[in-house]
Amino acid sequence: MKYPFIYMFCILSCLTAKAQTKFVESWIYSEVSLSRGAQTQSVRSMVDTGCSFCVIDSAYATDVFKIKDNDYIIKGNRIKMNYIVLDSLRFCGATYNKVYCMVIDLSGKFIDYAPRFIIGGNILIRGAWKFDLANNSVEAYDIKRKPTGNVIHWKYYPKKKAVNTIRLKGIIGKENVSFLFDTGARYCKLPKDFDAGPTETVRKESANWALRLQMVEAELTRNVHFKIGNCEFTHDFFDGQHDDGVLNAYSFGGNAVILNYKRQTLEVVLDK
Repeated sequence: MKYPFIYMFCILSCLTAKAQTKFVESWIYSEVSLSRGAQTQSVRSMVDTGCSFCVIDSAYATDVFKIKDNDYIIKGNRIKMNYIVLDSLRFCGATYNKVYCMVIDLSGKFIDYAPRFIIGGNILIRGAWKFDLANNSVEAYDIKRKPTGNVIHWKYYPKKKAVNTIRLKGIIGKENVSFLFDTGARYCKLPKDFDAGPTETVRKESANWALRLQMVEAELTRNVHFKIGNCEFTHDFFDGQHDDGVLNAYSFGGNAVILNYKRQTLEVVLDK
């Protein structure tokens, strides 16, 4: 497979006490149509730039598409993962055929927060997308259109890591920092051991693909002023555990953003 599984749930690693059935501001959703064999199903899905592949909940895959253990395709060098292949996936007006999806027990790990399906990098990397954060929606965008205005240029990770992962260079104070742009992240995070000011200890819910939802204590720095490209914003950040920090969809003041994978640009559409 072309896109390795890395940074997959920097994502659901930080969650709030809102049920998945309720609106979760920091996540972007889209209605998609999944087809396998004679079965076609429409499902509300989360759009996750930090996830290398699409993901389907194992219980949902079994109930809707009658997936059995011997239907799985097992891949991965260090970590073995189960995959299925959808005949087609319709997302933002386009149909994608033969789509690989990781099969994970989302509902068992993330409980009420668990999406049944996640749109990941193996679909997103094929186009350009406008995230309208005011309406929590995503639409396909003209990949050939030259960006204007507040444009942030970014780079992929090295090929042997996650080629769909978006790396942004920023500044906090006088220090250069590196961030991953992850629409699946609930909260923003600082790079590990980065001092952005006074912290406070708060309790929050946390989960990942390996650990079930639980309460943890975390260090939070409020009102961190940071610069990305020519834009400046203020946001709250949790302490991180990796060399790169994390910015989510709402890091840019709630403005709409246009993500173009071909041009490797992130355009912030500031209010007039």
